[in-house]
Amino acid sequence: MPTMKSSGDLIASISLDMANNNAGLISADDVRHNMEDTAFSINRIIASGDTDVVFPFFNDVRAKKDAVAGAKGRFIAESGVLFPNAPVNPTVLQTEPYPGVASIDHNQLSNLDAGDVHTQYYNISGVKAASNVLQGNMPVGSYWINASGYDDVGFKFEPLSSDGKTQNILTSGTLKFGDNSRIADAKGMAKAWLSFDASGVGTDNLPVIRAWHNISGVSRLAPGKLKITFSSGTFSNNNYVAIGTSNATTASGSKEDFSVNTVGLVLRDGNDDDSGLRTVTYVIKNENGDYVDSEMCDFVAYGYEPTETSGTVPTAAKDAGYTDP
Repeated sequence: MPTMKSSGDLIASISLDMANNNAGLISADDVRHNMEDTAFSINRIIASGDTDVVFPFFNDVRAKKDAVAGAKGRFIAESGVLFPNAPVNPTVLQTEPYPGVASIDHNQLSNLDAGDVHTQYYNISGVKAASNVLQGNMPVGSYWINASGYDDVGFKFEPLSSDGKTQNILTSGTLKFGDNSRIADAKGMAKAWLSFDASGVGTDNLPVIRAWHNISGVSRLAPGKLKITFSSGTFSNNNYVAIGTSNATTASGSKEDFSVNTVGLVLRDGNDDDSGLRTVTYVIKNENGDYVDSEMCDFVAYGYEPTETSGTVPTAAKDAGYTDP
């Protein structure tokens, strides 16, 4: 009956039973039982600690699967797998199977609520320390940012230039501020405004522009007559609301520097295309009906931008008590 031995015991037995055969003392039984012990001990030697230091594997170990059933050739590590070259905890056994990169549930990972290693994201608690605020850009592509998880609501960023530096910031709802004030849309915001001097005392009688928004230029046509040109894309048509005021005097040094006048905004022209930008004529008349210059002139305009709409058209009707004059 063969005996299962360690590699050291086998070597000792072979040395004892099969010494130099000068005296003819080696029997067939000596050879046979050592060979039997060696064959019977191979599995123990391979599976023992001897392979860890004394007889480690130097080449790859391959377990070939069964070509038909596909069930053979498996490594079964009941006590775990040790990775001595692991950068962290090299002496700890891995006792659970690795599910693979396509099967890991993010919430199964440990220490999700410890520290803040993803500096470009917000912490799972929703709070970041003052010393570890958002430290990188956070592109969201063509997706919406919201608190509900629904599609196509919230905030969205829409690139308008190839380098991405010019963008539309889209919102699907009403902007609400801490004091409960709200902005439902931009229709109530002035699309263009202008503050200028049309007194005719500037260099070469040119208007002096003080402040502006979406204004391309101001031309002096004659005393008290000016043409305001809008920047391209400001309005979708010429049916905008325009308002102008003037002090109708060439002085502005005191609170009395004002004359009764009327500002007319007429001759709205242009199509914002090859034929020219949209313009409006700004005229100032005093009480006598004369065109006059003015030191202080203000202008503001509201209207639809290209592609902008206001929904249902308001109704127009005659009051029940209306009579023709």
